[in-house]
Amino acid sequence: MTKKIVLFLVACVVALAMHSQVPQFSPQEFDGWIYTNPAIALNQTNIMADRIVLYTTSTGLHLTLTSPQFNCYGGQSIDMRVTWITDQWQDPGFDVKKVALTATLLDNSGVAVDSVTYEPTSVSRTNYINLSLNVPAGMTQASLRFAAWKANVKNSGAVKQIKMTSYLRGDVNLDGELSVADINAILQVLLGDDVDDGLRQRADLNADQEVTVADINCEIGYILGLS
Repeated sequence: MTKKIVLFLVACVVALAMHSQVPQFSPQEFDGWIYTNPAIALNQTNIMADRIVLYTTSTGLHLTLTSPQFNCYGGQSIDMRVTWITDQWQDPGFDVKKVALTATLLDNSGVAVDSVTYEPTSVSRTNYINLSLNVPAGMTQASLRFAAWKANVKNSGAVKQIKMTSYLRGDVNLDGELSVADINAILQVLLGDDVDDGLRQRADLNADQEVTVADINCEIGYILGLS
């Protein structure tokens, strides 16, 4: 199928593209995020100094990070690439079973609607993981929360200096919306253009390890809210 034919097929659905900028968290992007430790301000200096830490305190306070609300659409999936640091991972008393990073999707009332936990069998100081959350039918606004429920200071399982990049599945070009531009990005891969590995991975929407017309069909379904 040529590029012109594909563009013709989707021209009628461009106006239905759903703008959904999923928030990121890093020393450069943290506006609107909430950190539940009242003693530590959420600012670039503290993030860079590893003072934003996820764990449960001795008094039972859960230190978490929660994003600002963002627009979404039922049936979409949110894919996340998370970089996080665990201090003292080589200490004799370190308990890897208590290093478990949890990402949760919250509705506009703060109720959890989907959650995923990464429980490693081994860690290093800097760790890279992929997580995904599903947006349930009928949901139009959400926020993300990150926590390390099992971690505490004594077992050195606290998660430090978390960095999170995320995108809606189907947002192939990472512009924050699902549109014909994402179909063009898939076509770049399909037609053999020179693209980076990240774009190639995002273009494989059906996760069959290849980019084909089937992925374009998936994208059209995302744009129409059918997938």
